[in-house]
Amino acid sequence: YVVDQVERIDENRIVKIQFLTSNNANMSWDFRPETRSLEVQPGKLNATSFFVRNPANSTITAQAIPSVTPYRAAQYLHKTECFCFGQQELASGESLDMPLRFIIDADLPKDIDTLTLSYTLYDITERVNGSLAKN
Repeated sequence: YVVDQVERIDENRIVKIQFLTSNNANMSWDFRPETRSLEVQPGKLNATSFFVRNPANSTITAQAIPSVTPYRAAQYLHKTECFCFGQQELASGESLDMPLRFIIDADLPKDIDTLTLSYTLYDITERVNGSLAKN
């Protein structure tokens, strides 16, 4: 998906996007969207953020994995900037506002008026530290 292309904005249509967050079983972070939902125009660039805080007594590295419902809408959601593109490392007590910038494609089928973008946060500290130890 080319971000620089001139995007067609459908000014006559509003699509609701809902944001959900969850933690994998062993993840202790506080994790929540800045806002639970946005009403957006297809083709227009949108921005929001997600808050995380590490309440643990140690530094933790996390990775967020996204999913979109309905599933067939996923191909029309284009993230131009997302905390899910990389790993997040927070020291004990540290917090962060993580950005998300996205466009819902103007070609989104007309029968889809609501999308849900869910993120599950995983603790990948051992995997990251394990790979560092091998180097």
